[in-house]
Amino acid sequence: MKRKFKLAGLLFLGMILFVTCKKETPLPTASFTYSVTGNTVTFYAQVTNDSKYEWNFGDGSYINTIHSPVHSYSSYGVDYNVSLTIIGPGGSTTITGKVTIPPKTKMQLLTGGVAGSTSSKKWRLSSSAPSFLITAATSNFQPTVKDYPGSVLGAVGLAMVYTDEFIFKGDGSLTINSKGGGIFAGYVYCLATGTPIVPNADAAGAGLAYAKPFVTPPGATFAINEGKNFTLTTTLDGKTPLTTTYPNVTTLSFTKGGFLGVLDFKSECIIQQLSDTKMVANVFVSTVYPGLIGTPNMALTLTFEVAP
Repeated sequence: MKRKFKLAGLLFLGMILFVTCKKETPLPTASFTYSVTGNTVTFYAQVTNDSKYEWNFGDGSYINTIHSPVHSYSSYGVDYNVSLTIIGPGGSTTITGKVTIPPKTKMQLLTGGVAGSTSSKKWRLSSSAPSFLITAATSNFQPTVKDYPGSVLGAVGLAMVYTDEFIFKGDGSLTINSKGGGIFAGYVYCLATGTPIVPNADAAGAGLAYAKPFVTPPGATFAINEGKNFTLTTTLDGKTPLTTTYPNVTTLSFTKGGFLGVLDFKSECIIQQLSDTKMVANVFVSTVYPGLIGTPNMALTLTFEVAP
């Protein structure tokens, strides 16, 4: 009987030693980093003891199960809570991190893509804008000279101006498509440069004209200048030059004959507002004749929309 108890005790001790010495499989460990280009995010997982990945991108899209996925979000300027679950022989581990999609850049809003891309966006003067505003070219755009409805050009025989397209491309190039064979221009500019115009007393009375024929300037380019202290020489009476500064503004500058909206002596303009579908610009025009010809004395506040 003692021998039986002794044998049973040895067997029990062996089982204890076996269980004690058995190595447990550890839980997976996980972390991730990411890089953002526009609205596209590339994720990089750093894990151990893994056999399966489950990415939840936080935007309601399908679970992704690859190691380093690339995901495009539909919204900009938004934070997303992204979780990564790692499943392995020892169980599962979930980690969560915040991913920030930055707002669209001015280049993305203007061209539909990032700088250097082949993307492009067509803009045209909006006939449904609330106003077509003409002001003095002062630092605060006061006083107002004329405040017309946005559709005023149609009422004075210049409806074709609303169809002209200004095509901005991600590579920095600009194409101007005239749908009526001419282009909206400053009246004095046309007189001073010998540019032919279509007679229009109403437009001339406001210092504007329809220059025809018009050929898009080859090789025209543009640049977006953010946070610029924009200084130019203006005049109020046509005789006295003034130095006018517009601090911390966004401008569009052009080369090789490029411009936005109105062909005149000064092509660089101020962008007041820019969204996916709307652009509001201050375009400078000179109606001085004689005197300081070519010196802006007026600013047009023009609203543009995306053309189909």
